Amino acid sequence: MTRPKLLFYTHALLDGGAERLWACLATEFKARGYDVVFAQDFVADDNAASLDASIPMVTLGSGHIRATWRLARLLATERPDVALSAIGGCNTKLLLARALSNSGTRTIISYHGYNEWQTGWLSWMAYAGLPLMSRYAARTVAVSNGLKDALERDWHAAAARTVAIHNPVFFPAATPVPKRDELRTRDNVVLAAGRLVTEKDFATLIRAFALVKAPGARLVILGKGPQRAMLEAEIMRLGLFGRVMLAGYVNEPWPYYLAAKCFAISSLSEQFGNVVVEAMAHGLPVVATACTGPVEILANGRYGRIVPPGDERSLAQAIDAALADPGDPAAQRARADEFSIAARVPAYMRLIEDVVQSSGGAPTVLESRD
Repeated sequence: MTRPKLLFYTHALLDGGAERLWACLATEFKARGYDVVFAQDFVADDNAASLDASIPMVTLGSGHIRATWRLARLLATERPDVALSAIGGCNTKLLLARALSNSGTRTIISYHGYNEWQTGWLSWMAYAGLPLMSRYAARTVAVSNGLKDALERDWHAAAARTVAIHNPVFFPAATPVPKRDELRTRDNVVLAAGRLVTEKDFATLIRAFALVKAPGARLVILGKGPQRAMLEAEIMRLGLFGRVMLAGYVNEPWPYYLAAKCFAISSLSEQFGNVVVEAMAHGLPVVATACTGPVEILANGRYGRIVPPGDERSLAQAIDAALADPGDPAAQRARADEFSIAARVPAYMRLIEDVVQSSGGAPTVLESRD
């Protein structure tokens, strides 16, 4: 059976979860025998290592008009069977390029956040234009059931062509899972990870950490972003210097998970949360705010502690409880395995097969609301 030719497109391999996902997905499809091409608007190295070096990489240029025109030429030249885009503005450009190219390529656009529409006019168009875009694209993918509901309810995406596929999350297959007693005896290190932006609300996490009572507790935050200076000032204001560390973006964060006793996510909104799965893969207990993605991953609290967003006192109490009783690491790993690359990529494979074989009717790939 001949595998379809695929083109993956996003703005750049920056330090975000969607960008890492697109690199890992392209690499996995290449490993499974697909002919894969990767396109980006501009060069960034944060997640470049996640992309198989043998996959042809085409850099289109950072200007929207130039990138769209070059993407159209790429579609006409490469003639992929299916092109997949990630991040709001890229969805808009892919559909425009598809119209210009007259290539016959089928398109799958994907949405990875509730608030991407606020990041620029092209991203706003990707949401405001969903009533038309979701009908022109072969399929629209949301990375959680909650996001799918929001795209249909608030932005009027075509329900018949919109599907939810939870992110396939990469973590090393040989990731060691600690025994329950081993995890209990670790130092009280709390780990967090994400871009240093308002939506992640690390300021509340830092304020909550000032209330944590566990002896010798330390907080490590992985990530970079525009709020770093503000967060550093908050650390100093609260007298947490030496107890809270901003470690920057780390492409291979596995040693940090191996040293932590608990993982915390403090987002005001979170469409999925790859880092939650990564933490669980390492057997860590998770404390998360009640956002769509973490709630779905944690099965409404079955696999972790859930607190209201912006509530530093509840967050501190939950962190103290997780450090005192980290729970069963094996159960956490078993849940994480349900979101692994091996477990979730087949949903994308079925979606692509459905798109190639159909004329754009109702999708056959739907996620269960687990």
